[in-house]
Amino acid sequence: LYSVISPAKGPAHRKFNCVVTCFFIDTGDNLIDYIETIDGLLEEGGMWINLGPLNYKKDLRLKLNWEEIEKVWENLGYTFLSTTQVHTAYHMPAGVKLYTEQYDVIFSTAVKGRKPDATTNQHL
Repeated sequence: LYSVISPAKGPAHRKFNCVVTCFFIDTGDNLIDYIETIDGLLEEGGMWINLGPLNYKKDLRLKLNWEEIEKVWENLGYTFLSTTQVHTAYHMPAGVKLYTEQYDVIFSTAVKGRKPDATTNQHL
């Protein structure tokens, strides 16, 4: 997604009016990198829709709870339209798996507004 020449310049392709993440934001080594990438992909007025748990790897150093994640997005100029907790479960066919994985996940929708002025913006 980023230019090989200069990652600091942001996405190497067009912007989108919507990005959907499903069971995704807790999978990487650096949540802030994910947030910055998604933010870079969205145009102003674009929507981020997320469904998933916060089931971080054990050795991950930065493990934000949902309220902290919301604050990071809000500091980038996003407004949350809805945030709901949803109970989900994975079921495998009989004989394949002897247990069921269950999660309480967040289903949220946020709209990207204009970024706050850099002089008043707080650090992530």
